[in-house]
Amino acid sequence: MLMGVVQMPAYTDYWARKTRYPLISDEMPLKRYQQIRRNIHFADNSMENSDRYYKIRPVMEKIRQNCLKIEEEGQYSIDEMIIPYKGTKAGKRRQYIKNKPKKWGFKNFVRAGVSGIIYDFIMYGGDDTFREHTFTAKEASLGVGGMVVIALCKTIKKKPSIIYADNFFTSPELIYLLREEYGIFSLGTIRTNRLRGCQDLLPSEKEIKKRKRGYSAQVVCNNNKLAIVKWNDSKVVTLISSYVDSHPIEKIRRYSKEDKRKVDVDCPQLVKQYNKHMGGVDLADMLISLYRTPFKSRRSYLGIFSQMLDICINNAWLLYRRDGRIKKSLKEFRLDLFEGLCRAGKIARSSGSIERVKAKIILKPTAERPVDSVRYDAVGHFPESANKQSRCRFCKEGRTKVFCVKCNMHLCFVVGESNKRNCFRQFHTQ
Repeated sequence: MLMGVVQMPAYTDYWARKTRYPLISDEMPLKRYQQIRRNIHFADNSMENSDRYYKIRPVMEKIRQNCLKIEEEGQYSIDEMIIPYKGTKAGKRRQYIKNKPKKWGFKNFVRAGVSGIIYDFIMYGGDDTFREHTFTAKEASLGVGGMVVIALCKTIKKKPSIIYADNFFTSPELIYLLREEYGIFSLGTIRTNRLRGCQDLLPSEKEIKKRKRGYSAQVVCNNNKLAIVKWNDSKVVTLISSYVDSHPIEKIRRYSKEDKRKVDVDCPQLVKQYNKHMGGVDLADMLISLYRTPFKSRRSYLGIFSQMLDICINNAWLLYRRDGRIKKSLKEFRLDLFEGLCRAGKIARSSGSIERVKAKIILKPTAERPVDSVRYDAVGHFPESANKQSRCRFCKEGRTKVFCVKCNMHLCFVVGESNKRNCFRQFHTQ
């Protein structure tokens, strides 16, 4: 986790003499880290399995089940997420997508909320992608993109809901099926060769380009409750929806090359809804890329393992912010997790450790305090006597030689009859 925040060219640099980083090198020796890295595995390698991801499947499935327990938002985007991997050991599982920042890697189909929280995912494995899913004949006829959407929508607990997807997944049959059989509304861009004859009722792309920017044309099917809209922006875009159409048309700001300034452009309502809610997967991907856990290895499944760790961390941070607690950046949250996991269950840290997080419990304490998960874990908080007195870090008037060996903070303990005070106990319990 910390290597994702403090990045170096090679992991051995954290222990090297000239570039040594104490927060990592003091935690364990380099040989111990290499031993764990060399031997880590998540499945019994001696057992034959046709699953293309069997070496990482237990971890992926455990994390997926935890994602499914999160309270859902009601509006989701479905898109591809690339797990970076440039090695050649993965065979056909490695994919290439030219429009992604990381073009080579494993393809992960993700259902995420507008906030960026990931609720479900399916790793692409060719013919083995849907080994844990069953489909009807009608669902199987939708192709890979439609089957991915159906599989990810089956785990939605909050209905009615709305799904947003791009033209890789969308088709009129899928939009209709989601509404009629699953009670899920949907909206997405669609390719013109999937319009099933509706293109004859709409102006051609050449005709629309001759119109002014913001022009839109719409066709509606009342029997199937579908609306298809073509909109002229910087290029012609076609969208299909089962719950909204062009109206009410609103104004948006776009830059005009002719006027050399931003001007008002007509925008259909379904375009506005699509732009507002479609970016959940891209947001999750961006958050992961900020402090990506480095785990380069010839073993391809270790890259997937590091991606699963980052998904857990980002989901936890977004839930932490959603619950309205103290606002912390993703970097600070990762540092909190690092410190809490390193100190949990241990009696004391080395004297050279640095406490990084300020806990605002009593007004504005001047001294830095350990994170709450360490402060209240009731493990290894023993009093010790120092050589010199120091000011109590819990109350405003006490001076004491007593300090906590784990928190490394002076906390007074007064037993006199006139002034009884036990800041040591209150600091670790209140």
